[in-house]
Amino acid sequence: MTDADLDRSYSALCEALARVGEDKAPLFLSMLCLLLISRQQAAHEVLPLFAHAERQCADGAGDGR
Repeated sequence: MTDADLDRSYSALCEALARVGEDKAPLFLSMLCLLLISRQQAAHEVLPLFAHAERQCADGAGDGR
């Protein structure tokens, strides 16, 4: 994915989250994750991504630390 594609995708995600609202954001993100997972060929392609995201959350990424 190019930087432009990544920027466009991130912007679209932010806009969609704003449209569904804060109360439905967890549901939206869960549904999106399931849709993206279902496009992969095997679990070994997505399991490391879960671990990576979990580590980033534990390390405080994205919360200003």
